This record gives sequence, structure tokens and C-alpha cells, in this order.
Amino acid sequence: MKRYTLLLLLFCAFTLGGTTVFAQDSKSNERKENVEAAKVAFITDKMGLTAEQAQQFWPLYNEYEAKRRDMVKSYRSGYRRNLDELSEQEAKARIDGMFVTKERELNLEQEYAAKYQRIITNKQLIKLYRAEREFTKMLLKRLDDRRAGN
Repeated sequence: MKRYTLLLLLFCAFTLGGTTVFAQDSKSNERKENVEAAKVAFITDKMGLTAEQAQQFWPLYNEYEAKRRDMVKSYRSGYRRNLDELSEQEAKARIDGMFVTKERELNLEQEYAAKYQRIITNKQLIKLYRAEREFTKMLLKRLDDRRAGN
């Protein structure tokens, strides 16, 4: 029964709103919240989290996601120039920065994997990584389907 409730929440979150998840209108925050709620439901279901695990896991996961998002955002914010305008030296610096950021992301992921393992099993951790990929694929497919329909 719990599984069906989560799937219903997921379905409802995806069917609410207008034509695109990433629209820049007054409903974009609501859509973003719907996607986040669907992601939580989807991942919780795929991982088979108990209520107690979910209560401990999700604040930690949200903390990780915020740190990762900030890390990537700070890297990207410095690189808004057109690639054709870059010198070879600037392009090399950008590549080096990309690898530094990826290394920092990996370190962050390892740090949080250790924290997650205090709450969830190793199998659930693997299921988390799979569920994240599946959710992203599903979201991108949905976006493509909507674009193709318009």
C-alpha cells in the first residue's frame, strides 16, 4: 500500500502544472517543488527506505545536494564567455578547473556516502545512485516528450 501511495504522489507531481518543467513563469517554483517531491517519492520507493531511515536520510541528502549544486554553480559562473573567444591558455585553465571541480565533487560524494552508510545499508546506497539516474532519465524523457508535442 505504501508503494502505491508513493507512486500516486509521483504521478500527481508530474501531471500538475503547465507544459514544461523548466518554464520561467509564475508557476516555476511550484513546478520545481513538484519535481522535488516526485524525486523524494521516487527515490524513497526505489531505495525501500523505512520511515525512520527517511527521516534521517533526507535532511542529509538535501545538505549534500545543496553543497554539490553550489560547487558546480561556482565553477560554471566563471565561464560565461564564448569558447571561440578563449585563448589556448584560458581554455587550458578552464579544463584544469573542470578537473578540480570533478575531484571536489568526488570527495564530497565519498564524504556523504560514508554519512549515508550510518543510516542506510550498502544495497540501499547502490539503489540511491541507480534511482537518481533513473529519475533524471525519466525527467529528460518527459521534457523531450513535451517538446515534441508542442
